[in-house]
Amino acid sequence: MEQAEKSKGKSLLRISTTRFGDISIDEARVIQMRDGMLGFDHLKRYALLMHGKKIPFSWLQSIEDGSIAFVVINAFVVKPDYEPVISDDEVKLLEIASPEDAVLFSVVTIRSDPFKVTANLRAPIVINAKKMLAKQVVLVESDYSVHYPITENKVFLEEKAYGKAEIIPSALAM
Repeated sequence: MEQAEKSKGKSLLRISTTRFGDISIDEARVIQMRDGMLGFDHLKRYALLMHGKKIPFSWLQSIEDGSIAFVVINAFVVKPDYEPVISDDEVKLLEIASPEDAVLFSVVTIRSDPFKVTANLRAPIVINAKKMLAKQVVLVESDYSVHYPITENKVFLEEKAYGKAEIIPSALAM
């Protein structure tokens, strides 16, 4: 599944994926999941594959199983006033020294009706971007939805210039 190689002083992992074919990932960019993703506890190493600034969706691709990848989106793009409470134990586990070190992503669910794209705000993926450590955190005492409707968010659709005409095809292309 994965092979190591060197390129311009970087240590690269070459992985075979279902969606992207064979890709090379800088080993320094591999995210180590502390407890794995919900339902995928056995998979601990991931890479975040970005599509550029115009497309708000990314892939969280498993390094260990090329058939496993999650569509994700920055939680604050979906809900700018998002204020999840991350426990001190989880902050310590992820070795987060300051809030600026943390990036939060939400897993996206794409349904048969493309206008029903949702984000899981109840269980964000918290990533320590400096140390490349991550954990999917379940917010126990929270009113955040597991199926927060992305396309109903006026801030997301208008102020960020992601209209339904752009967002739905980019989500489906994932």
